[in-house]
Amino acid sequence: MGNHRLDPAVMRPAVIVEDPRLREHREAMEELLRTARFGVEALYRQVAGLGYVVLLSDNEGITVDYIGDEATTDYLRAAGLYMGADWNEARAGTNGTGTCIATGESLTIHQCDHFDATHIPLTCTVAPIFDPVGNLSAVLDISALRSPREKPSQFLALQIVRNFAHRIETASFIRSFSRNWIVKLTANQALAEVDTDYVLALDS
Repeated sequence: MGNHRLDPAVMRPAVIVEDPRLREHREAMEELLRTARFGVEALYRQVAGLGYVVLLSDNEGITVDYIGDEATTDYLRAAGLYMGADWNEARAGTNGTGTCIATGESLTIHQCDHFDATHIPLTCTVAPIFDPVGNLSAVLDISALRSPREKPSQFLALQIVRNFAHRIETASFIRSFSRNWIVKLTANQALAEVDTDYVLALDS
């Protein structure tokens, strides 16, 4: 992290942006937020019992939507697992959201994978959400304050977050092309109505 001049040994507090700036980031992706909220809520219902929170960040690393256990709000906010948290790599070093933005890939940043010592207790599993022309528009993240030491313990979490990111991405695509013909493609013929691998929009 020489490019960002960060010291991994320095315990830095989480950066939570001020409300006016957060509103700007939320307004810039208002349409996706409306669509994604249903997926965020459904995802949280699946992982809340395991101690995860769900965060949705924009392509600058600002958390624009969040669901977590209200009983642990103070701890979550201190860890940056909260609305308005800034997870850009230039500020936070290697982390789930920032690294996903940099690579465009689904991944898990588990405990000591984090660059900043402040974040070492966390496990963060993320997947990108792309817009209809292939630009990264958001990152879906499930994170926990505590987890087993072994990184493979997050394998199922990775599959779940990928699945929900794909659902949100597909729903957003279909909504963006609501006046077009939509062709859905899947390798699973028996579940073709609900299990879509790819979607195409066709004009007249």
